[in-house]
Amino acid sequence: MSHTITENCINCHRCRVACPTGAIKIRNNVFLIDATLCNDCQGYYGTPQCASVCPTNTGCLPSYQVTGGNKKQMADYWDVWFNRYNNLVSKLKGKQTSPYWEQWFDVYAQEISTLITANS
Repeated sequence: MSHTITENCINCHRCRVACPTGAIKIRNNVFLIDATLCNDCQGYYGTPQCASVCPTNTGCLPSYQVTGGNKKQMADYWDVWFNRYNNLVSKLKGKQTSPYWEQWFDVYAQEISTLITANS
């Protein structure tokens, strides 16, 4: 699924600079996205950068939103998004602190406690 530059584009060049695949081109002073190069920033970022940096929030939209919407593409997009989100949340929740940091926090807390007691 590719993105499309809409008529709401203000030609700020932010999307062109942010695109990791170089898919955004300028032809006759009009910004265009080469669908053969656009991969929605998969493998680079978690969200398409053209849409995320757009100051109008509607200058760069997924193609299905511009063309009236293919519900399967939209569902696939959200399936991918939620799968990625759930994977990241699972990783963060499952992350354990190492014994080194636990000891560091204990020593630090003890030192703070000693300083507070000494200065009271």
